[in-house]
Amino acid sequence: MSTRPIPAVGLASALIQTIDFSINVLRKEHPIYQPVDESTTPVENTKVLQSIIDNLYRLTDLIAQSELRRLQDEKSEQKESAAKLSDAAQQLLKQSDQVVDLVQSLRDALMAAQARGSSSDASWPTARVALMNGVWKKKDVTSHKKKFRALRRETDTSLLLALRQYLDQSAETGLPIFAEDGEEGKTLRHWEKWQNEALDAIHAQGWRAGKKKNVDGFSAIVDKLIGAEKEVYFCDEAFKLLWFEGLDERLNSVERPMDGTMGWMFGDERMGEKGALLEWLGSTQGQNLFWIKGKSGCGKTVLTKFMFRNPRIFDYLEAWSGAAPGITASYFFWKSGSEMQNSPVGMFRAMLYEALQDMIYGPLEQDVGIIQWLFADRWSQFTSYGGGLHDLALPELRKAFDLMISDVSKKFLFMVDGLDEMDNHSEEPLAMIVEATKKENVKIIASSRSSSTLQEAFQDQPHLVLDEWTKKDSGAHVLHTFGQDDTLAQLRGKPDNVEEMNVINTLAEKADGIFLWAALATSFILQGTKDEDDFTMLRSRAEALPSTLDLLVPNIIGSLQLEDAQDFWKVATLLETHSCPGLLPLSFALTADTEATIAADIKPLKSAQTTKRIEEMRHLFQHKCQNLFSFFDTSPPEATESRGRAEYLKVMYTHRSVRDYLPERSACNGTSTTSSFNPTIQWANAHLWTLKILRPSANSNLHIWHPLSACLESALLLHSQTSKLPLSYIDAAAEAALTHHRKSPATSDLPSFPGAPVTSIESFLDLAVLFNLQGYVAIKVKTAEKKEVRHAAEFGREVRKRLGDGGEKRWIRGPGRERLKEEWARERMEMDGLMEYYGKSVRFGSAKPFVEVPQYE
Repeated sequence: MSTRPIPAVGLASALIQTIDFSINVLRKEHPIYQPVDESTTPVENTKVLQSIIDNLYRLTDLIAQSELRRLQDEKSEQKESAAKLSDAAQQLLKQSDQVVDLVQSLRDALMAAQARGSSSDASWPTARVALMNGVWKKKDVTSHKKKFRALRRETDTSLLLALRQYLDQSAETGLPIFAEDGEEGKTLRHWEKWQNEALDAIHAQGWRAGKKKNVDGFSAIVDKLIGAEKEVYFCDEAFKLLWFEGLDERLNSVERPMDGTMGWMFGDERMGEKGALLEWLGSTQGQNLFWIKGKSGCGKTVLTKFMFRNPRIFDYLEAWSGAAPGITASYFFWKSGSEMQNSPVGMFRAMLYEALQDMIYGPLEQDVGIIQWLFADRWSQFTSYGGGLHDLALPELRKAFDLMISDVSKKFLFMVDGLDEMDNHSEEPLAMIVEATKKENVKIIASSRSSSTLQEAFQDQPHLVLDEWTKKDSGAHVLHTFGQDDTLAQLRGKPDNVEEMNVINTLAEKADGIFLWAALATSFILQGTKDEDDFTMLRSRAEALPSTLDLLVPNIIGSLQLEDAQDFWKVATLLETHSCPGLLPLSFALTADTEATIAADIKPLKSAQTTKRIEEMRHLFQHKCQNLFSFFDTSPPEATESRGRAEYLKVMYTHRSVRDYLPERSACNGTSTTSSFNPTIQWANAHLWTLKILRPSANSNLHIWHPLSACLESALLLHSQTSKLPLSYIDAAAEAALTHHRKSPATSDLPSFPGAPVTSIESFLDLAVLFNLQGYVAIKVKTAEKKEVRHAAEFGREVRKRLGDGGEKRWIRGPGRERLKEEWARERMEMDGLMEYYGKSVRFGSAKPFVEVPQYE
């Protein structure tokens, strides 16, 4: 069987989804659903109509992208040499043109109704009422509804004919007709199941397209396909709303425990005593929260990851879970990460995402209807008017989480790390954690530094003070590091080598269970070793080190050589505005020159060039910056083909405490950043380099927009700082983006809707007009060809029309794009006048609009 639907099924499904949705929009008995639960945000009239418009665009895109339409285009190009499409296929294609034309008329009317509405209007009970509010008359509504219903009947008939022909041809050729469940280890997809059911019914009933009763019976089966399509789409969109960039980043960045450490977790019999962690896993006594607390840097995150889905904990859990299916999920708060990575919203989204993925796509194979149950208001909005797909708010997430864990047929184990790294809205998740663990089917392991708030929330709960257990582990880390250091070989040949263990013991004792202190102090001692040193001198230096992190970090920074200190502060300065950048972008930010960056070729780095930069950054962090910075791999550990690749490597402070304990730069003599080092310029260079060396992603998509938008944001920031528009820089970014885009427009993510020529990108002026970059356009439009100007004006107008109110969030949302948002929101009258003037074939007699042209360089 094919891995795709029969071409007729794909197009017919898109047509019928579009027809049925349009009919509902026009029905007087199809109400606009407003949420009844207070946790779901009410929706305004304009947003309701925008959702309907967006859904109509989505559905007509499905029609345009169907395989049968693609086959038609291919045959048109081949002309006479192409085989003729079947009668059923030609009928469906004709019907698709009619549906698209009808939808265009309906969509334009909805836009007009949206424009006529005001915030003072009462909530519309139906979309029909909105349309008849001065836009359409009753006869217009009735006429469109009648045409849509006729097209539904015709589409059902054409699809029945296509499947009947498919059955007859398969019988003649002897090819297999039905897909088999479990074939090649795969579960049948919804459309495969439907095709099986439909073909079986047609064969068993002997249905023919020319018989009315046969078509009626077949239509009921088609309704099942449309229902399944809606359910699957809503499920996919719900997962998109839950997922966010960097969801697993913190988890993937945490290293496994070093060999010889954390062995006490399963090897110390005290862990099995009453109230200890292993005993707690299997306990049914009702205390379902366990708190791992300890000082900063003692390994709480490492231990949490070590336990998460560790097969060795399952035997202990079974005493509690019994035969009930177990669902596990985790969240690792990360203060050094993005806003989402240290927020309660991020926690709820991540844990719902992970748990639901486990339920639906794991061994349980739970029906996707669970998504509709958890987000019932959203599902009702979606089936009502295509809505319910806006961002999830915290109250909704909390409600969905509570509902999920109310299923007592399942056992849930959640691990939440770094509660002390969460942003200021801490009451909600703490209350949720405590409340959730009152249920017999939920256990939660929480880890954090201690604080009065957490102490109060988790009082009387079983707990573990981690740094009391890691004293030997931190010593093992020191011993291991000494054993791996080749520079000590010469010292070991001296008569006083007995002192080596004294140095190790001194560092281990001062570490007192704090891995971070042990790592930084040991590295500092070893890197400072000179040829004339001996172990007695090393021990003396170890004894002189401050015994707390808040004093050790400034001590290390204060001891850096001048050149190293300057490099350290450059990195620290760059991390102030980009807290967790990619390794290669940071490398470019440290070294790139603007003139050379603009002149650089548009091509990926060679493997040797990438390796060289990685090693240079490794040397910078380990030796010049004394391991106060480090880089980590964000790719999943199981994705062996991705591990170590430059695009997955990111940089951060080795621990959040390093950032917390930085001394004032003024206190470090000679380390002030020179005036020639401008972080805005350096990051601008880095973004342009990132754009120029871009490679296709693992799924072959070209993610051009993120680096291009970063370049545009940097250009706007530089313009605000210098009062000069960096024109050459923007031109270089534009050239790089379009070079990538033209190689594969179908896989490019640049802002556009490539289904039609008017909304497909032809020049960078298209994007400049769309995002209202008035200064850039004012300069470029004077020398642009009229054809280019006219297309840019129409492109900007049509794309904005399709996006509707708030649609720009599709491409400019979240932190780091503030200036692009400001440009988008600016008044466009001057821009429109400028484009109209320079797009004219004859300008004689036309007043030239005044637009301020900025200085540029």
